[in-house]
Amino acid sequence: MLAALWGVMFLNLGFPAYGPAVINPAMAKAVGLQRETLGNMYSVYMIMSGLPGPLVAISVNRFGVRKTLLLGSSLIVMGALLMATVVTSGLGAMLCSGLLVGTGVATGAALASQTGLARWFVRRRSLALSVLYSAGAIGGFVAAPLLNRLIQVSGTWRSGWWLLAALSGIAACVALIFVRERPEDMGQVADGFGPPLADGRAVPDMRPPFVTRREWTFRAAVRNPTYWVLLISLLGTSGGFTLFLAHGVVHLQDLGHSATVGAWAVSIMTVTGLIGKAILATLGDRIDPRYIFALFMAVFAVGLVVIVNARAMWQVILFATCFGIGFGGGLVCFMSVLSNYYGTRAFASLAGLALAVNTTMSAIAPKVAGRLFDQGVGYAATFYVLAVWGFISAVVLIFARRPKTTIPSGAAVAEA
Repeated sequence: MLAALWGVMFLNLGFPAYGPAVINPAMAKAVGLQRETLGNMYSVYMIMSGLPGPLVAISVNRFGVRKTLLLGSSLIVMGALLMATVVTSGLGAMLCSGLLVGTGVATGAALASQTGLARWFVRRRSLALSVLYSAGAIGGFVAAPLLNRLIQVSGTWRSGWWLLAALSGIAACVALIFVRERPEDMGQVADGFGPPLADGRAVPDMRPPFVTRREWTFRAAVRNPTYWVLLISLLGTSGGFTLFLAHGVVHLQDLGHSATVGAWAVSIMTVTGLIGKAILATLGDRIDPRYIFALFMAVFAVGLVVIVNARAMWQVILFATCFGIGFGGGLVCFMSVLSNYYGTRAFASLAGLALAVNTTMSAIAPKVAGRLFDQGVGYAATFYVLAVWGFISAVVLIFARRPKTTIPSGAAVAEA
């Protein structure tokens, strides 16, 4: 199950999420798009990769993980084919790449995959989620230089979209053949639990102390202040990450770097995300991942400061590494903490709401940065504001309160 979902994430998240950072600048150069339009293209994608989250959660709960992944794969294929054949303007790209592909990524990648995985893993959930999210990092590492090379060889940015369409078609096949909904469907139980012992005694509860023993309802969880502390902390980092994917390559070109250096910066960022995931995989089932989350927010903020004047190659490597560790590890920490604190029953709905709010709000950053650049202000102000956000979030996360695992009598929760 983990291997199957890893493959789907590799194809449906790694390439569509990171590939446009290389494809869109090539398109902008070919058809003469302004920086604000370039930012708008990625903003629409970013919004649609998360805004449908609540609807995706409903789909997962009602129709299942596998059917939801198949729907998402189909949307990515449709959008990629339209980009490869008929799109000739920024508006067309916003509709096909932003609307269709973005919705496909929201439906056919992280939310459905991690919801399915949370049903299979309890005791080693942080490890399983870290492995799952490594698919996006490895996919991004492969996607950026591969697509850059493909565009150079073919002489057209459209070839990149042909490749993305084919890969999402493969992802649909993987989901159809291998994905299963719950361990109970196969006569198994979730990791960390087992059948009653021979003498009739229950198996000891092996969950770490920071994993809730009760299942929260969606309504009770969204009323808990800690949920919003976690979400707002992630928001600043997501804004910086989105800003880089929309404008990072052209910003580096403004500083004197080549398009190839920009593509490799994207690759470094994605592959160093594995460092963050490795840290969480090693420590996240032993200590509360919230503290690791705080560390990652601070690391990402350092990268935002460095990128402003990253004229030397060592500075490019440094900021890309900070971005990779900070965002790549931070997002998985967020999801791990969410399932640890509030349980698996409401996880899809909570994660869906978080993705909808997070991606919609963080998509503002590329648009604002593009507008300021076209007005002669540049990118520095936006990078610095988001850096301050990251440092403040790190401090707040350290002192945030963990929701009580023992719920007061009468609270709106259900027994696990």
